Amino acid sequence: MNWEILKTRYLQTSRTSQMDSLSLNLTRLQTLAASGVEDSVAHHLVRESQFFIEWTVPVIDLETDMTLATELLSLQRQLSRWKLSWADLWNNEPERQKIAAVAQTWCEQLQGQVSVIAS
Repeated sequence: MNWEILKTRYLQTSRTSQMDSLSLNLTRLQTLAASGVEDSVAHHLVRESQFFIEWTVPVIDLETDMTLATELLSLQRQLSRWKLSWADLWNNEPERQKIAAVAQTWCEQLQGQVSVIAS
């Protein structure tokens, strides 16, 4: 994966599209975690989502979008915790189901933010 090309394309899209991309990654992660398949794809989605956040937060206007920035940083911490213990979490059914539930919750939160941005 060429992260620089992805970064360039990602940053050329609107904030709504950026949040939609992140939300879609979380939806995919939730689906994979719930079913317990495609460990490497799920792990890649975690890393790609981290990049999306790393690229988004520095360009957020903190005067108008502090809530979004705060939420993204919290999500970044969650993704980092998962990444650090990925093999153990993925191979443990209850932990993997927690990943699915938390990913779904984050997806719903981001979709709420997208609604605010779009209005």
